[in-house]
Amino acid sequence: MQVFDEKHLLWQNSKTCKHLAALVQDILGTNTVKKVLCFGLGDFCRSAPEWLKRQHGSWDENSEVKNVMGCMIQHSMALTIAQLCRGNKTLPLLAQDPDYTEVTEEILAKKEFKIVGTHGAGGFAEIDEESIIISPFAAAPVKQIIADLARPVLIISTGFEVFNGNE
Repeated sequence: MQVFDEKHLLWQNSKTCKHLAALVQDILGTNTVKKVLCFGLGDFCRSAPEWLKRQHGSWDENSEVKNVMGCMIQHSMALTIAQLCRGNKTLPLLAQDPDYTEVTEEILAKKEFKIVGTHGAGGFAEIDEESIIISPFAAAPVKQIIADLARPVLIISTGFEVFNGNE
């Protein structure tokens, strides 16, 4: 947990975090956000999946560290967004990733995350018009599923395929 705290502090003090906060505040405007949902942010307590190692060809210890750091930053980004939307009220921060280990789930629970639906549609059932969705590199077709369920306030996503060239 100490490593996560250190990386979260580095994130909070970064220029990227400050730019993200400004962008999110600008986009939110007067919209009401009642929950933040995260899909596939990755497990920072386990080795990278084999498919990722194969995709990159050469995979070494440095690659493993970068992968873990990426997962920590994604969770720190979610914490930042939840804090921006929270103000003085309670705001659920929900996460779903079938690859979470028990250790990761324990760390995230101590950091305000609630793990939902480790498998299946648990997280998707929570999506509504007052949600923010964070799903940067999920293997599941998250954007396509969301499009059939609701129109969230904000979707933060990149990934392997996008809806169109403007995303």
